Amino acid sequence: MTSRLTWTVSALLACALLAGCSTVEGKTADVRDGAQMLAGAQRTSSQVLDMIGLKGKVTDGPPLPLPCEGYEAEVERVDHPWSIYDLPYEELERAYARMRTTLPAKGWKITQDGPDESAAKTPTLRADAPDGDYAVELRLMDNRKHPTAKTEALISLTVVSRCFRPS
Repeated sequence: MTSRLTWTVSALLACALLAGCSTVEGKTADVRDGAQMLAGAQRTSSQVLDMIGLKGKVTDGPPLPLPCEGYEAEVERVDHPWSIYDLPYEELERAYARMRTTLPAKGWKITQDGPDESAAKTPTLRADAPDGDYAVELRLMDNRKHPTAKTEALISLTVVSRCFRPS
């Protein structure tokens, strides 16, 4: 057996026996308290809001559990989508740009920084939290050329937890 295969088999066995995690096609999901994961997503969103340092309007919606793709039905993640709006585009743009240095300064690891694949090529920044349990995606949405848009611009954010099996 190769050392990589040995490590993988050992890790999966330890995960199954000790941590009570789920596996599907080589993916694992630790058992976590669902309520704590929801609260953690809310807490992480609050931390990101503090880091971004804007005083605009913020959408108000709760974090929600959703199924994780590639796992059996009982494995889920928590998504917390929200936005900051009702500020001039230039102010949102400066705050978005600041997050490139603010997140790493707080221990976050940036995993994507650049335009998305949409026709609008929306600026997108993704980063993983220091604890590894959550990630955030920021999108700078410029609606100034869309006369029917309700707001000139916004920063759309989504905090996402890692996949877990609720206890």
